Amino acid sequence: MSSHHIHALFAPRPPLEFQPPYETQAGKKRKLGFTGISQYKSLFETKEEQDANFAQFKPIEQRKERRARIAEERKERAATELEAKALEWDPSKYTFETDSYKTAFIGRLSYLTDEHKLKREMEQYGPVKNVALVYDKNTGKPRGYGFVEFEHERDMKTAYKHADGRKIDGRRILVDVERGRTVKDWKPRRVGGGLGSSRKLRPKKTKQEKAEARRAAALAAAREKAA
Repeated sequence: MSSHHIHALFAPRPPLEFQPPYETQAGKKRKLGFTGISQYKSLFETKEEQDANFAQFKPIEQRKERRARIAEERKERAATELEAKALEWDPSKYTFETDSYKTAFIGRLSYLTDEHKLKREMEQYGPVKNVALVYDKNTGKPRGYGFVEFEHERDMKTAYKHADGRKIDGRRILVDVERGRTVKDWKPRRVGGGLGSSRKLRPKKTKQEKAEARRAAALAAAREKAA
């Protein structure tokens, strides 16, 4: 590349072409006239109308409020259903062939436990006359509780005192007397009675509390195994 071409690259641009200014100017804006609002006073709502409109106002329901409302409605509906079932509950409609003072209630059973296994475990406290497990009417699966009738009342009392908390098929069972026929004005759990508390009423544990409980259980199992 020659020096002539290099100088051409750095040459200044030609000056701008001169244009004369416009002779005509833009017209001035026309000002708008201002008036008062007294002529529109009749269009405003009165205090009574404002209070009436405010009373009819319904704010937008947030997601948290909607969930709380639905939970409260379900709670009220469940309470109403329990009251209706409690009024309809009549234990005299049911007939039993077993002796109530010789029968023990067995709860928290494993779903793998059958009548033969339960009878074999309860025979350690005395001769067993009859064993009945409760099954679901629709699915036919066990519901985790049943009744054991002993030959003698003293054997039932022995099982009530010593069998409670015993492990059967990895589950600690609950042993109680048959309160449906031995306790006055007794009502089952399904109509709002019973002794147990619902799991929904228990406070929920955090992940940290659950982990600490698992560690404590593992440590207790290790100590028990070592002993």
